[in-house]
Amino acid sequence: YLLSQAMDGDEKAIEKILAFYDPYISKCCLRPFYDRYGNVCIVVDMELKGRIREALLKMICEFEIDEH
Repeated sequence: YLLSQAMDGDEKAIEKILAFYDPYISKCCLRPFYDRYGNVCIVVDMELKGRIREALLKMICEFEIDEH
């Protein structure tokens, strides 16, 4: 039902789907970051995360349910 609402453009439904997948997307976007001293820390690559969220939105909008 939520997916159906999102496919119809319901912004709240879309936000619920994005919120559900947000932790998984963030985990997939972890990258090492090295500071000028060579220390490394793991950070979320926000550009990659934005691209993944954009792809998810596109898939939601293009998703079709075959009702045969």
